[in-house]
Amino acid sequence: MEIVRGSINIRTESQFEVIDITSKVAEWLRSIGAEDGLLVVYAPHTTAAITINEPESGLRQDIVDVIKEYFRPGGSWRHNLIDDNAHAHLAASFMGNSRVIPVAGGSMTLGTWQAIMFVEMDGPRQRRAELLFIGGRKPKVPTQGA
Repeated sequence: MEIVRGSINIRTESQFEVIDITSKVAEWLRSIGAEDGLLVVYAPHTTAAITINEPESGLRQDIVDVIKEYFRPGGSWRHNLIDDNAHAHLAASFMGNSRVIPVAGGSMTLGTWQAIMFVEMDGPRQRRAELLFIGGRKPKVPTQGA
């Protein structure tokens, strides 16, 4: 069993945004030769979250609408006295900053309609998702002349 760390960069374009990062994560898994194990996807940010759900555009907007409804931007939150983004901190706390995904045969075992989504609530910003794979990897093939 091995532990491999990596990250992917994410550039958000607006204050609220739900971005499907599944293909970037899958590419990283391929690049490290992952086989079977567990993958942790983690947002090292206090105003962003990671979720798994259907990446359909209407649902992505519904997620943003729920965040705005329940965690009112500009509300009378105490944190807004020092930084006007309490809504993002609160929503991120409730949504969570990481997900664990089983990997089998080099592929994430996501359901048919599932995708990994990065949820921005205090953008636009340059962000990243940290990746941690714990498991087996394909043996490295020696290159000629090595």
